[in-house]
Amino acid sequence: MAQSHAQSLPSADSKLLETLAETAPEYPTVAASRCPVSLEEARERCERLATAGLLERVTAEPVYRVTEDGRRVVAAAEETVYSATGD
Repeated sequence: MAQSHAQSLPSADSKLLETLAETAPEYPTVAASRCPVSLEEARERCERLATAGLLERVTAEPVYRVTEDGRRVVAAAEETVYSATGD
């Protein structure tokens, strides 16, 4: 399942998910500053990723963290990159 999510995510979603996997729970504004997306786009993408079960909102404010399913998607994406590059 993680492999299919990894293959079907737009690159901006993958980058956002990867960025949030590397940090503590974070506001979309902070994640947007590390990804090639606008603040509004980061907010919308975080909401969609949360709906898909890959992120979860951890406070009443929009602070998100990566779920276990989200971490599996990040790992599957990294595995795909490594196998494609031979690293």
